[in-house]
This record gives sequence, C-alpha cells and structure tokens, in this order.
Amino acid sequence: MKIVITSHGDLCEGILTSYKMIAGDTSKFIAVKLDENGISDFSFRLTKVLDEQISNNKPVIVLSDIMGGTPYNETLRYMLAHPNKVFLFAGLNLPMLIQAGTSLEESIIPDLLNSILEAGQTSVLLAPTTIDNDENIDF
Repeated sequence: MKIVITSHGDLCEGILTSYKMIAGDTSKFIAVKLDENGISDFSFRLTKVLDEQISNNKPVIVLSDIMGGTPYNETLRYMLAHPNKVFLFAGLNLPMLIQAGTSLEESIIPDLLNSILEAGQTSVLLAPTTIDNDENIDF
C-alpha cells in the first residue's frame, strides 16, 4: 500500500523532505502537486496514480493539504467513484505523515486511519505563554 500526498504547490514534496530527515525512507509515498499546469493536468496525474494503486487491490490513503481545495476535491471525486478503496484526509501535517509512514505495514486499516487522524489532531496546539517553575518541560 502507498500513501499519496496532494497539495497546492510544493508542500507535498517539501514535507516529504522533512519526513526523510526524521524517519528515513520515503518510498511508500507518492506526491502529486497542483501546479501552474492547472486543474485538468493535476486531475489527470492524480487519477493515473490512484488507478495504479487500486489496481493492486489494496486501499490507498491520501493526505491532502486543505479541505475544499482542488487537491482535496479531486481526490474526493475519485474516492466517491471508488468506494472503500481510497481514504482521504485533509489538514496534512508532519506528525500525521510520520504516523502514516511508520505504521503503514504493521496496522490494520481502521486502526491505521484512526492513528493518523489522532496524530494530526493532537499535534496542533498553542504553546503556553508562561510556564510554572514546577512544570516539567521536555525540550
């Protein structure tokens, strides 16, 4: 199974560079970016990648940058036409990518999907502006 990452511009490629620095091998990922060639070109490339992945009779996980954006919408359109074969996330961030990449081979699908969602959600926070002396801070 592969994980497809979609984004506006170079985000999907850049976040893979960060993943490689932290977790290593990026061969389980495929980046498909929306670029200056437009929506039709993006949709064609995305469909080709997704068709290749589901032809192996394995589900595909797609991590997209923004809900409602073109990369998300085009993936959603594909997902609705191929039920139970594509699982789509919005709000791509590095913790969810690390969770997906490091858990892909050892998890059953529902558990994997839940762990990716949890990693993405719990990693977004506002740092405290003050710290009590007795708080243990992990640097």
